[in-house]
Amino acid sequence: MLARIFALEPLLVALGIGVVGAILALIVRLVKGDGASSLLRALETLITAALGAFLARTFILLVLELGDNTDAAVVVTSLLFTIWPGVINLVSWAFGDPIIGVNGLLWTALVIGGLVGLNDGLWAIHRWLGPGVATFLLDVTWGIAGSTNGVLLHLINIGWGGHGDGDPENRKSAHRYSSGFRLKSGFAFTQGAVMSNMGGRTPGSDLHKHESIHVWQNRILGPFFWFSYMGWMAVLFLPALIVGLIAKSVGDTILYWCYYDDPWEVMAYEIANDYARTHPKKWLCWPLPVAIPLNVLVTGGLAAVFAWIVSVGF
Repeated sequence: MLARIFALEPLLVALGIGVVGAILALIVRLVKGDGASSLLRALETLITAALGAFLARTFILLVLELGDNTDAAVVVTSLLFTIWPGVINLVSWAFGDPIIGVNGLLWTALVIGGLVGLNDGLWAIHRWLGPGVATFLLDVTWGIAGSTNGVLLHLINIGWGGHGDGDPENRKSAHRYSSGFRLKSGFAFTQGAVMSNMGGRTPGSDLHKHESIHVWQNRILGPFFWFSYMGWMAVLFLPALIVGLIAKSVGDTILYWCYYDDPWEVMAYEIANDYARTHPKKWLCWPLPVAIPLNVLVTGGLAAVFAWIVSVGF
């Protein structure tokens, strides 16, 4: 096991990602006028990028070992912790073997972890003399599913998203883009520790507190957060459509039942900005005691379906 964890080639690639990240950080910080302190940011990025790559690969390697590296273990692990490679594997598995095998998944995790660490160091989001070690570790291991989407947000938002920088942005445990990718105009979009389309809502604002709750939901619940969040939307869409047609309020019903009434959104709104989740039609806006039990039922049903798929694969 130790030989696989400390295999030379992955270690060299992880170090290479760290070096590239350090050079990029040095250039960016010099352009931004940081002067000599740019060297410290480059060193931080070297460490976080290389370590992120190593930790992500090691985490996935250990998870695969728990499943004896079987095809089922590869499919489940890739789906739960890298999402999109997992979708590819789930589809291909139905016709034979998963396309992205053990080695492919390990390299995928290494790259994802490296890019997470590169961006974290470049933008200095972690408060190391505080919770920074824990937040970084969670983002490249247990919470790597959300971080995978976070990396995609970084790639999409490069050059036009407007990443927050300086005081009071740095060391706040998350990235903030003032513009960037969004699903709906005027709404923020958060994946992993990356907040997109935040406008001028900086750390300390109600919206930033709201999105920070989603960041921590991902860190604590890992893949269960992302899949239960999206699962709720998928399961509630048809009932919302039917009720909306009956009530002649399709748009509002789908928006509230699928988004505002998603228990993870209910929680964030209740804690940070409850005034933003209201509607004169009370049946549209469910209270937390209603949303949470329903989420348990939805999540349990999805888990049962997923377990059945895995059992068939065996």
